[in-house]
Amino acid sequence: MSALARIIGLMRPLRWQMALGLALSVAASLANFGLLFLSGWLLAAAAVAGLGGIAARNAFNLFLPAVGVRFFATMRILARYLERLVTHDATLRLIGRVRAWSFERLAPQAPAILARQRSGDMLFRFVADTDRMGQFYLEVLLPICSAAICCVVSVAVVGAFSRSAALVLAVGLVACGGVLPGVAGALSARAMRRISQQHDAMHADLTEMLQGMGEFMFLGAGQAMQARIAEREADIRTERRRVALIEGGVRSAMTVITMTSALGVLAVADMAYGTGALSAACLPMLALGGLAAFDVLIPLPAAWQLLGQVHVAAGRVFAQCDTLPCVPAPARPRCPEAPFDLSLSGIGLRYPGADHWALRHADLSVGQGEHVAVVGPSGAGKSTLVNLLFRFYDYQEGTARFGGVDLKDVDANIMARHIGVVAQDFHLFQGSIRRNLGIACPSATEEAMWHALRVAQLHAFVQAEPDGLDTLIGEGGVRLSGGQARRLAIAQVVLRAPPWVILDEPTEGLDAGTERDLMVALMQALPSRTTIVCITHNPAVAARMDRVVRVEGGRFHEAGRAP
Repeated sequence: MSALARIIGLMRPLRWQMALGLALSVAASLANFGLLFLSGWLLAAAAVAGLGGIAARNAFNLFLPAVGVRFFATMRILARYLERLVTHDATLRLIGRVRAWSFERLAPQAPAILARQRSGDMLFRFVADTDRMGQFYLEVLLPICSAAICCVVSVAVVGAFSRSAALVLAVGLVACGGVLPGVAGALSARAMRRISQQHDAMHADLTEMLQGMGEFMFLGAGQAMQARIAEREADIRTERRRVALIEGGVRSAMTVITMTSALGVLAVADMAYGTGALSAACLPMLALGGLAAFDVLIPLPAAWQLLGQVHVAAGRVFAQCDTLPCVPAPARPRCPEAPFDLSLSGIGLRYPGADHWALRHADLSVGQGEHVAVVGPSGAGKSTLVNLLFRFYDYQEGTARFGGVDLKDVDANIMARHIGVVAQDFHLFQGSIRRNLGIACPSATEEAMWHALRVAQLHAFVQAEPDGLDTLIGEGGVRLSGGQARRLAIAQVVLRAPPWVILDEPTEGLDAGTERDLMVALMQALPSRTTIVCITHNPAVAARMDRVVRVEGGRFHEAGRAP
């Protein structure tokens, strides 16, 4: 199935609203055609009647055409206004539907996608490409369908008076509405692809630069990055000029063909007038009607050019969304039940494209309520435990059970309700401390938030701030120190109070006193049945756990009880 056909499939729930928008667009365009068509006859008939005296005035019924002119003028205004309301609402709904559909398919792939491409690329797919796909109806499909219907009706109306004039008009409409826009689309296809590619790369570069501004400056690479972005922008401007020249040339050619067709219609009508087949009043009517028929073709060159962009954007989005996730969704998801014990037996997990196993023949048992420290050298597979539990990556060997249920029958959303994680590369959201705590637990009261901050040893800092819980922390918590940001992440988990808590280097960036106070408060605040798995390199933190498990050689090794 082609990309455009799949977009049309996503439009199906909105088909009646979109059909109404098309009907209103056709009505507005035909009202404009009817207004000029009747105006031409009315003006000519009035002039003939005025010159011919009483007899000539009685020969023309000027009342009905005058009423028709007023009707079409009013109808054009109302139909165009309603069309804007209906079509723009449908477009926004389509964009929302495309994004929801895309997010549903991209979310399970997120860890794997971010491991093999830049976050800016994924962001651009989700924002810009889905927006282009949503514009397909308003900017491409609507003008093309509306123009096709209006052209057929216009030719039929003109043909009712003169077949020869209708033939001349039809040839002009086909040339302007079909041939020239098609030629413009073909000539600008390469430029449009180049613009899309450069926009992709530039947006990804900008995202990367903004996220790592400090690092680029420290490495002395800021100017080089700016130069690369400027080079891409210059390339985009060059290609846009080329597209603008092609579009301008096509519009000029359309103007010439429009005037030539109108003159041709007038000449054919004049010949029919000479033979007595048409009245004098029909000459300006057909000429103005012929000109009005071309108005619906004005958006087509831009529509054909945008069609190429939509096709490219849709191809990228569908290719990304069609990628099979690393972990297939369970056919019938199951929910773990208490006690929430973990049992890994003979687990083998190798990341996609990796030559070595992250875990191999690994066995581990953790009972609910245990406090376990997981230690080992970097790259030994400690963080792989989180990826396995949340089903970010699938294991290829062995069996894994959590809460009496095979992990292959549980999806990440269910696991998120049972396990809280303070990751080493945690993320804080733009906004206030209150907002970040509210994201973790929307139903939390202000008292519960302060309790979580006290446990995380962050309450003194927040109380000292003039805005308290409403203190803004900036994008990614940039206004907090590294230790403060980590403690806010810990407060989020404390607020949720899940049955399991996984801490990945929870005291990194903290001084010895704050580290001690934090771990003591954390152990006292969490319910006794809460399982704590602490991934750490810090012997002092590991000593606070009930037992220590060492990860080495892709296996879990019991390192004894903590003192």
